[in-house]
Amino acid sequence: MPVVGFDSAAALWGYPRLSPWPGVVHIIVDPASTMRSKNRVFVHRDRLEAEDVVELDGVLVTSPARTLVDLARTASMRDSVAAIDRGLNRTRSAAAIRVSRDELFAVHDRVVTTRGHRKSFDAISFGNGLADNGGESESRVVIFQLGFPDPQLQVRHVNPRGGFYYTDTEWPEFQAIGEFDGLGKYLKQEYLGLMTPGEAVHEEKIREDHLRAEGNRFARWGSGDLDPPASLQRILLQVGLPIIR
Repeated sequence: MPVVGFDSAAALWGYPRLSPWPGVVHIIVDPASTMRSKNRVFVHRDRLEAEDVVELDGVLVTSPARTLVDLARTASMRDSVAAIDRGLNRTRSAAAIRVSRDELFAVHDRVVTTRGHRKSFDAISFGNGLADNGGESESRVVIFQLGFPDPQLQVRHVNPRGGFYYTDTEWPEFQAIGEFDGLGKYLKQEYLGLMTPGEAVHEEKIREDHLRAEGNRFARWGSGDLDPPASLQRILLQVGLPIIR
């Protein structure tokens, strides 16, 4: 039986994607199958183990771990890391799509051949469960590709009014904080809670003032600064980060 896989499986599971979704459906069939790609259906031939296949809403689809490994060996680093980060996130991802890095490496070692091996290994190694959204994942990839030091994620700071702040990306040794400002931060209800967008902007200004008072410099960017990445490079250089690679 054909099994939905690759990008199409990622879409069914609800993993994020940064570039446009492909206009074809990817399915995996047994190597002996005579099925051919046609009518916007792309056929991959591969052997799937029982643990690689799950029934999702009546459709056979590759498991979360197999889906993420297939993305890691075929998709761009930005897209694969965004999906892997979501799978590794223990708080923002649904239980059905959560995986561990050990699971991913186990599937990687079993199915990835010489072709795509380094690409898959690098994406799995780079992924973590701390990014809150695809924009933060993409930012981390671009920061690495630009040659800047690897940031720490979700660093905790005391809120003088009580509780704590957590930063998207931070370089404590350079006293620099970086924040990805996607529209969701000020428009999506899951981020706003009971606040209006105006109140959210005001609270963010207070938060930044408190973090600056600790001696930190602040860098902010949006999705438009990531592609091409020259804008992000300029922003990070302005807060004193060195290019080390």
